Parts: sequence; structure tokens; C-alpha cells
Amino acid sequence: MDGTGAPVRITLNDFRLVRARIQRHVRLTPLVASEVQNLFLKLENLQHTNSFKIRGAFARVLELVRTGDTRRLLTVSAGNHGQGIARAASTFKLPCTVVVPSNAPKTKIQAIEKYGVDLRIEGANYDEAEAFTLRLAENTKEYAFVSPYNDRLVILGQGSLAFEIVEQLPDVAAVIVPIGGGGLASGLGAAMKQIRPSVRVIGVQTEASAAIYHGLKAGHMVTVPDLPSIADGIAGNIDLQTVTFPLIQKYLDDVVLVSEEQIKAAMEHLARREKLVAEGAAAAAVAAGLYGKVALDSPVVAVVTGGNLD
Repeated sequence: MDGTGAPVRITLNDFRLVRARIQRHVRLTPLVASEVQNLFLKLENLQHTNSFKIRGAFARVLELVRTGDTRRLLTVSAGNHGQGIARAASTFKLPCTVVVPSNAPKTKIQAIEKYGVDLRIEGANYDEAEAFTLRLAENTKEYAFVSPYNDRLVILGQGSLAFEIVEQLPDVAAVIVPIGGGGLASGLGAAMKQIRPSVRVIGVQTEASAAIYHGLKAGHMVTVPDLPSIADGIAGNIDLQTVTFPLIQKYLDDVVLVSEEQIKAAMEHLARREKLVAEGAAAAAVAAGLYGKVALDSPVVAVVTGGNLD
């Protein structure tokens, strides 16, 4: 935000520049027709680190490298963003500390560890881990903090998905995107509405943890109960001053909720009918299509955001 509560200004040229920068470090992931009519799947579960998060991670780290910033990278993550930052740090041989909560899936913790970073397990859930990390980040001489969502370059990196979706499915009518901190939703929404304004962008959250959904209803960010969820990647509260919220207000057409049971059923559908491994956060987008939260009367893309599943 610019201090007035207005959205930060992000132009299409900004997205194009960042997309070009990160291109050599990310995969062009497939976009495929599902077994459900008019439902298409953008398979970021097949991305490096098996998550879209690598896009924003490299967007931020490449800028630090370009400017000669040699501070220790610091981030907090439910798992996937931590893998992206760890991979980027490893690529450029930068010191890096990743903080995760104790309830992070073991598969994600092990995947971060393989990059040889300083991994810290702090707090019982994401909210506590983020509070710990933000206190560390106050030491700006030692740490270069990279938020999983509240960062302009991270948002620009995630928004690179919009170009691929339009190129791979020119007649796309709507995109369903899971929302946690909102980095992907705000980036994809801001880019898509400048590339193809007619495409509807619809966010989805789990009923168990829906800070953005309830914030939109209230007209400002709120803190909500953070109940246990199979969709750990989109669970938890977020910074009340996040830059993602006004961007979501401006660019998203709607945000819908799905239940834990619907997410589990969507994971089962993806595994059995589509032969795809998708974590809960990724399946949330598919659940919105399967359970009528988004009409499938024209081509709709669900972003399958990750496949790091215990």
C-alpha cells in the first residue's frame, strides 16, 4: 500500500520484466483438460519444488543478487515458500534461514533441509512462526526478509502464471486460485485483468481459515480463528497491513469458501480420476469447481498450486 490504503501500482510491463528474469529458473508447467467438462488444470504441482512458490522466490532473490545485497536471506513458510527460497539461496550460494511451524508437513520440512539452509522450527502454527520471524527481521543489517506474500516482487513473480494461462488456453473465461496470504491471487489477478480484463479471477479459501474472505466482507483485514486444516498452505492469519489485500479488493471478482470435506474429496478426485498428487491448498481450487462454487459453463482454469503431500 502507498500509505493511503490504495493498492500498490503494478503495471503489465513490471510483470513482463519479472517473467523474463525468472524464466530460466522455472518450468513452463502444463495446462490440461480435466475429466470434468470445462474444468482445466494448471499443473504447478509439476513445477520445480512442486509448487508455484518458486516463481516469487526467484523474483525476489534475483533482485537481491542484482543489487549486490549479501545479507542472510530470512523467510517464514508453511513449507512451499521455504523450499523456493532455499532453492534460490542454494542456486546463488547465499546464506539463508527458513522458519517453519512445528505443524508443517514433514515432507516439506525434509525438502527444505536438502538445500542445506539454516532451518528453524518455531511456534505451534504459522501465526506463531511468522511472529517469531518478523521479530528477527527487525535486524535489517543482518537479514534480508522475504515475505511469502507481502512483497511486491514476490507478487510479480507469482503473477507470471497469468501469461501462461492465456497463452495455453486462449478462450479461458475464469481462473480459480487458492488464497493464503494472497501473493498468488493478487499477482495473478493484477496481471490477468491487464492482459484479459474479461477473464474472471475467483479466489478460494478453506472455511477453517479464511482471513481474506472475512476481511473482504468487513472491508478491511481481520484476524480470524485459525482451525486445523488439510490445506496447510493456505491456512493461518496474515499481516494486517499486507499489500495483497487492496490488490485482491481491486482485481478479484469473488472469493468463495470450500469445506474440509470438499477439499479432501477433490484430492481424492485428483488422485483417482486425474492421476495427480495435489496437496490440500491446491485441491481447494478444484473443489470450488467440483462443488458448484464456480460455474463451469465456459472454460475455467483451476490452479493446482502444489503437490507436496504427506
